[in-house]
Amino acid sequence: MKWPLVSRARYEALAYRAHYTGEQLVGTSIVNDCLTDANLTVARRLTRAVRACARYRAALTVETRRADRLQARLDDALGLNAHAVVAGAMWRDRRTDKKGHQ
Repeated sequence: MKWPLVSRARYEALAYRAHYTGEQLVGTSIVNDCLTDANLTVARRLTRAVRACARYRAALTVETRRADRLQARLDDALGLNAHAVVAGAMWRDRRTDKKGHQ
């Protein structure tokens, strides 16, 4: 046989391979579609989580500032910002008997 002719056995072998390759392609396409859907779902969830995290951090910053202002007002009201109190804050570092009690 000369070239454009193909034997029946060779044709069937090539047809079998083509069929098998087509099935693999379809299977791969299905798996790819499933993974793409899963990735999109995870991306949406991650986007929502990042936005929620940003909201929580902003709320934490606001509440921290509020608590700091309230603490400063309480310190002022109780006289804890007086110079004597601030100067005595590190009294443990200046103790003379410090080395003997370690």
